[in-house]
Amino acid sequence: MPRPPVLLGAYATVSVVHVVAHMVSASVVATVTKPLLMPLLAAFLVSASARPFTRMVRVVLAALAFSWVGDVLLEVQRLADSDPLFMAGIGGFLVAQVLYIVAFTPVVRASAPPRPPFWALLYVLYGAALIGFMGPDLGEFLLPVAIYAAAICTMGIVASGVNAYTAVGAAVFVASDTTLALGRFTDVLTIAENWQRALTMSTYTLAQALIVVGVVVAQRGIWREPGSAPATSS
Repeated sequence: MPRPPVLLGAYATVSVVHVVAHMVSASVVATVTKPLLMPLLAAFLVSASARPFTRMVRVVLAALAFSWVGDVLLEVQRLADSDPLFMAGIGGFLVAQVLYIVAFTPVVRASAPPRPPFWALLYVLYGAALIGFMGPDLGEFLLPVAIYAAAICTMGIVASGVNAYTAVGAAVFVASDTTLALGRFTDVLTIAENWQRALTMSTYTLAQALIVVGVVVAQRGIWREPGSAPATSS
């Protein structure tokens, strides 16, 4: 398997190509590159992690798999303009958020000092304000969107207690999903649809990368070659 920097560079390259494809309305390129994103990021995580994989790595790999399902379903939905496919894609990301929560919770519980409580308050207030603002426009989607908002805000709270990479990644993930929701259900975003997709995907790809890099940092496995001993604390 290629070394971790190569795989991370490949992910970054495909991400840029994908976002630029949205900017210039190259829909075929955008459609072809989107399913490559999460497999490349998962390959980076596999290559940068010691064997046997920790529980956190295994669960995060599952989260990336469900993120891939969400990516594919939302791309098909974009082409077919199907509400059921949209909800199925959001369902894939909902499972991914739950898996991230499962992966990070033990790390946070074992940390000292504990995570500052204001992170929880910020996410709770943001999630409540967003649903309150969008509520009149959501209609039948109110309950599923509220459930997803609760899940991703909980993920943000938990991720903020792992390290700076996961904390920032989770916050950017929330921003990405906010742009997706506002573009889908409201008229707040007045930019062209292709630029909305570019904004959503640029923040999404950055968020996932930061979270995965944070996982690598958390297990002290940065660029470690297979078979080498993990770093030890001084």
